[in-house]
Amino acid sequence: MKTEKEKRVMVPAEAPVEETSETPKKRKISGADVWQFAKSQKNSLIRYGAFVLVLIVFAITTGGKLFSTYNLKTIVSQVTPLLIMSAGLIFVFAHGGMDISVGAVVGLCSLLSVYVLNDTGSVFLVLLTCIAVAVACYVINGGSSILFKIMSTISSLAIMFAARGIVTYNVSRTDETIRFTNSSLVKMFSDNYGFMVASCVIIVLICKVLFDYTKLGKQAKAIGDNPLGAAQSGANVNLIKMLCYIVAGVCVGIASVFAIARVGSVSENMGSGREMDVLIALILGGMSLSGGTKSKLSAAVIGSITYVLLSNGLSISGVPTNYISLVKGILFLVIVLLTLRQSKNIRELPR
Repeated sequence: MKTEKEKRVMVPAEAPVEETSETPKKRKISGADVWQFAKSQKNSLIRYGAFVLVLIVFAITTGGKLFSTYNLKTIVSQVTPLLIMSAGLIFVFAHGGMDISVGAVVGLCSLLSVYVLNDTGSVFLVLLTCIAVAVACYVINGGSSILFKIMSTISSLAIMFAARGIVTYNVSRTDETIRFTNSSLVKMFSDNYGFMVASCVIIVLICKVLFDYTKLGKQAKAIGDNPLGAAQSGANVNLIKMLCYIVAGVCVGIASVFAIARVGSVSENMGSGREMDVLIALILGGMSLSGGTKSKLSAAVIGSITYVLLSNGLSISGVPTNYISLVKGILFLVIVLLTLRQSKNIRELPR
C-alpha cells in the first residue's frame, strides 16, 4: 500500500517561458503618442499653459510687482466685469454664434444707469435697468439672426452701431460730463473687493449649472457641433439659441454696473474694445470660436484672469501701450489658428 507521502502528487515546477514574437511586450510611449495626446487636449493645454506661463514670466519681469496688494486690487476690479461678461457670452459662442456688440451694449447700459441713479438714487433700479436693456439688445440680436436667417455677426454689428450711436448722441449734446452725482451709492461695485469676488463666484456657479447640467447648456453645445443633428435629436434649436442670448444679456447687464461704477462717468468710448477683450479672454482660456461640445466654462474663468494678468504685466514691465495692443492682436491670431476646428458637420439647418 502507498503511504500518504506517495499519494501526494508532486507538481513539477513550471519551465520558464521563452519570449517569442507573439509574447506581448510593454508598449513604449512614442513621440507620435505625445503629439496625439497634445492634439486631443490642446484646448486644456492652452487654457492652463497660458495661465502658468503668464504667471511665471511676469512674476520675473516685474520683480513681483504684479502681485503687490495695490495691483491685486486692480486685477480684481478689472477681472470682475470681464469674467461676468465672458461667462454669459460663452453660451452664445458655444452654439456657434458670434457677438461683437458687447462693448456698445455696456456703453448704453452705463449711460442709462447714470440717468437712473441720478434721478432715483436706487442702486436696485440701476441693476434692473442694466439687465433689462442688455437683455433687450441681445433678444433683438438673436431674434434678428434667427428670424431673418442672417449671420449672428451681422445682427450684432447692427446692435453695436445702434447702441454706440445712442451713447454718442447723448454725450455730444451736452457740455457737461455725464457722471454720477453721488458715486458713493455704487461704491460696493467699485471698492468692495470681497463683494466683487463673491459676485463672480455666484455667477460662475449659476452659469456652471446651466452650462453643464441642464438641457440649455448641453443642447447649446450640441447645436454648436451640428444644428441639424441636434434638431433631429429633439432640441428646439431656435428656442435654445434665444435662451443663450438672454443669459448673455443678463450677465452683460450685471457686468455693466461694475464697469460704470469703476469709471464713474460716461464718454463716447465707454465700453469700447470690450468685444475684443471677451474674445481674447475666451480663446486664451482654450475656447474654440466654432463652439461645440468641447466648450468649457473654465475657458471664461481662466481666460479672463490670464488676460488681465497679461495686460497688467505688460504695462508694469514698461511695454508701450501701442505695443500692448500689437501683442494682444498677435496672440489672438495665433491662438485662433491653434483652436480653430475645421468641422465637416452641417452647420446650418435647412431653410
